[in-house]
Order: sequence, then structure tokens, then C-alpha cells
Amino acid sequence: MTSDITAVGLGAMGSALASALLTAGRKVTVWNRTMEKAQPLISQGATPAATLPEAIAASPRTVVCLMNYSITNNLCTDTQVQKAVSGRNIIQLGTSTPNESEDSQKQFNSWGAGYIDGTIMCWPGNIGTPTGRIVVAGSETAFADCEQDLRILAGDMRYVGSNIRAAATLELAFLSRLLGIIFGSIHGALACEAEGVPVSEFTSILPPGDRAIPLTETIHAGSFDQISKGGASVDVAAEAVTGLYDHAVSAGINNELPSLMREWIKRAQAAGYGKQETSAVIKPLRRGN
Repeated sequence: MTSDITAVGLGAMGSALASALLTAGRKVTVWNRTMEKAQPLISQGATPAATLPEAIAASPRTVVCLMNYSITNNLCTDTQVQKAVSGRNIIQLGTSTPNESEDSQKQFNSWGAGYIDGTIMCWPGNIGTPTGRIVVAGSETAFADCEQDLRILAGDMRYVGSNIRAAATLELAFLSRLLGIIFGSIHGALACEAEGVPVSEFTSILPPGDRAIPLTETIHAGSFDQISKGGASVDVAAEAVTGLYDHAVSAGINNELPSLMREWIKRAQAAGYGKQETSAVIKPLRRGN
């Protein structure tokens, strides 16, 4: 082994992870399906790998940060990848369902690898800083091996135990809270409009830094074609709401709240607002629509 850790997936977040490790003095091997994205990291001192099996074999542990777990699963259909992970620890940081996290652990364990599953609850710019937050779960043995590297990545790094479903579940819980703020604030703006109260007055009574402020400002200005800082389009919000709804159904818990959110989202998409800011959900809900 020639590196301390390998980074697989070099999008904005994956590159931030690799850069933080390099800044901390780690020897890092990098691999991405399009290696052009690796150039800034190579300039920073990273070692490029020609293939994924070669990248994994270069280090005792690999951090994977891809768009979704399906991509990881597809890459792992290569038997050479399956052989390469044996005896190593895999850290997968991304968005998943509890079922996907559990399936991934079973898969990597069957190939002889330790597995840590985690979710990143911050922006790429927060990685490697005290404000970075990562929540991980997995076996105590695997975590003990990966802990020092994980603590480089986030000042607020939380290990929540061996229940591999825990990190994904906490992400769902956090998402539920966030969506509750968004959809609750949309209803609040509707109430203001109905009573002739400027939505800007609603914004003015929100706590400083409140997540709803960009949303209510957008509604007041009518600037739905501009995605607010930290915001998302209606179509992106639809994916999040669908994930929340699907989990509620599969877990057998009450799904009325995500069902309502999903209905509002569908109405906005049907009206052609999918590419606009999530706050555009308010438009088909207004009186007269």
C-alpha cells in the first residue's frame, strides 16, 4: 500500500474531502470516472490511479462520495473491485435510505471489507473545518481504524454506533425538520397574502439566519427563477420529499405529512414550475388557482 487513504468520487463534495485530507498531510490516492476532475488534487499532491481496483488497493481505507449508492453498486459489479476491497475499510458518505445502508454493509462485508456508512450535513466549504458535520455508523472495529481520517473531515464528526441504519435515519429526520420549515413557511406566506400583510413582515420576525428567510424573501420579490443560497429547485425538492414518503411507507409509520408535501410538489410540477425555486410551490396554492 502506497497511500494512507483513497478518495473515490471527485465532485464538489468528494474533492473537498480529498483536499482536506491532503491539507492534513495524508497521502491520498484519487480516482474518478472522469479523471479531469482530479487535476487540482494532483497539483495538491494526490496520486492518481488508473483504475478503481488500483485505487482501492493503494490504501488501507477508501472514502467513497458518489451521487447515489446505485452508482457505487454498479462500480462494484467488477469482480476486481470486489477482490480489491478485501481486508480494507470502506467509508461511504452520501445520501441513502436505511435499507441501502444496510444492503451496502452486507455487500462489502461479504467481500471481506469493513464498512462505515455516513451522511454529510454541511456544504463542501465546511469540510475540513470546525463547522463541518458528518454523522457515521458502523462496526466499532472499522470506526476505530477510520476515526482519525474522519475527524480531519469534520470538526463535528459524530459516531452513532454500530446500527448501520442510524446515519441514514438521522439524515431523514433532519430532512423532515427542514422540509417542515419550508412547507410551513409557504403556508405562512399564503396566510399573509390572504390577509393583506406583506410577506416581508413575515421575514422580519424570523430569527436571524433562519432557513425560511431566503424562501420568504423570494416569495415577496417574486423572483422564483433564481435559486436562493442554500435553496433548491422544485424538482430537487420533489426527490427529497419522495424519499421521506417512501421511507414512511416502507417503515410502516404515518405518512400524512410527507403525503401532503408530495401533493403540493406535484401541483407545482404540473403547473410547470419544476425548475424554479422551491418557494414556487406557493403559486398553485394561491386563491384563484
